[in-house]
Amino acid sequence: MNAERILIAAECIGDAKFFIDRASAYAREREVFGRAIGVNQGVQFPIARAQVQMSAAELMVERAAALFDAGQPCGTEANMAKMLASEASWFAADTCLQVHGGFGFAEDYDIERKFRETRLYQVAPISTNLILSHVATHVLGLPKSF
Repeated sequence: MNAERILIAAECIGDAKFFIDRASAYAREREVFGRAIGVNQGVQFPIARAQVQMSAAELMVERAAALFDAGQPCGTEANMAKMLASEASWFAADTCLQVHGGFGFAEDYDIERKFRETRLYQVAPISTNLILSHVATHVLGLPKSF
């Protein structure tokens, strides 16, 4: 199951990069009132936050993968990587859709399709709540809640 979680986490990183690239390009190109919408901090900051979250999640994915490749215990790291990467991907997807506005639903941009796909990883192959339960019991030493 650790390999699956690491694989899904890596896929989420790729999805997040897709959304960040699309949002950044659109923000540079789309002009309203004679200037690119990307000049506005209200557009810039969410994209920048998505980049920060994706980069941090990517480091966790790399750590989990390195432990797995070395044959070391990596259950906690695989769970954390999956959770952080799926959340980073979801934030990047939401940001991308917001930047595109209504055009985010146009098939020409491929955003709405990937938006639906990236939502899946909030609940599969393991839900965020199960990951938090793992961290609570295995890392923090808290009693099982179930």
